[in-house]
Amino acid sequence: MTNTNEVTFQELEATDVVSIDLVPERKGIILKHCEYYVSSRRHGTTVTRRYNDFVQLYDVLFAKYPYRAVCQLPPKRVVVGGGSGQFLESRRAALQRWLSLAACHPILAHDADLRIFLSESVLRLEKPKHDEFVLAGTQCDEQEETSLDEMKARFAKEQEQLRILYLGMDRLAQIFDRVKIRCEAEKSDFRELGAALQALSTRDAADTPLWTRLKQAYGDAALVCTGEMFDDESVDSEAEGRVSLARDALAAGRELCARLGRGLHAERAAAAALAPPHAQLRRRHLYALTAVLQEACVWRAYAAAALQALGGLARARGAGHARAAAAWARLHAALPPAASAPY
Repeated sequence: MTNTNEVTFQELEATDVVSIDLVPERKGIILKHCEYYVSSRRHGTTVTRRYNDFVQLYDVLFAKYPYRAVCQLPPKRVVVGGGSGQFLESRRAALQRWLSLAACHPILAHDADLRIFLSESVLRLEKPKHDEFVLAGTQCDEQEETSLDEMKARFAKEQEQLRILYLGMDRLAQIFDRVKIRCEAEKSDFRELGAALQALSTRDAADTPLWTRLKQAYGDAALVCTGEMFDDESVDSEAEGRVSLARDALAAGRELCARLGRGLHAERAAAAALAPPHAQLRRRHLYALTAVLQEACVWRAYAAAALQALGGLARARGAGHARAAAAWARLHAALPPAASAPY
C-alpha cells in the first residue's frame, strides 16, 4: 500500500481468514491459563498459542509499526477455577478480531513476525531494532515533493471523519447490544414463566372441576413457554461480527491519530530547535502523515462494510421480537379466559 487509494472490505477479507478456538482443557491447578488453536487459511496452519503470546506479538508489531493502527489487545484477567464461559468466549472473539485485523492488513499481513506467529509451532519473536520508517530507507525520498501543509490538512480532515465514524458506530453497536440483552432476558423470563405454570399444573385428588380445568390449561400454557419458538437465535452473526470488527478498527485509528498528533508535536518542537532544520525529521514527519492517510483507507473499508450490514442486524432483531410477540399470543390463547368474580 504505497498510496492512499481506496481499499475495499472484500480485498482485506481475501488476504487471510484466521480463526481462534479455545482448547477445551485449561492448564494449571488453581490459576488456570487458557490456550487457543490459531488457524490461518493463507498459511494452511494451526498452532497453539497462549494469551501472553498475543501480547508478545502486539509488542513487536507496535514497536515496528508506530504509524499503523495496531489494535489494543483485550485486557488480561486472572482466570481462577477456569473462568466463566461467557468471559472466555468474549475474550476468544476479541482475540480473533484483533488477529484478523492484523492478518488482513495491507502492510502487517506481510510481516515476518506475524507469519511466525501464525505458522511456527515454537514462537520466537524479538523486538525490532528499527521501526518501519528506518526500514523503508530511501523509499521515503519520493515524498520530499509533497506539501507538508497539504498533508497536515488531510490528516486533520481524516481525524475528524474518524471521530464522527467511531462515535456513530459505537452508539449503534451499543444500541444493538442492549436490544440483544433484552431479547435474551425475555427468552429467560418466558421459560421461567413456563416452569412456574408447570408447577401450578400439578394435579391433586382433591381438585374440584374448576381447578382441574385450570391446571389443565396451565399445563398446556407451560408447554407453549418451553417450546421451540425462542430457540432460533435473533442474531445475524456475520453482521454483528462486521460491526464489532469495524468498532475495533476505528478505535485503533483514534489511538493512532492521538498518538501521532502527540508525536508530530514533539518532532516539530525538536525540528524548530535545530538550525538549519533537520531533513531526517521532516522525512519522518511526511512518512508518518502518509502512513496515517493509508490507514484511513483501511478503517473506512471496515466502517463501510459494517454500515452495509446494519440492515441484517435490524432484520435479525426484528425477527426476534416477532417470535416473542407470537409466543405471547400463543400463551394468551392457551391460558383460560378471565372470568367475572362472583358477588
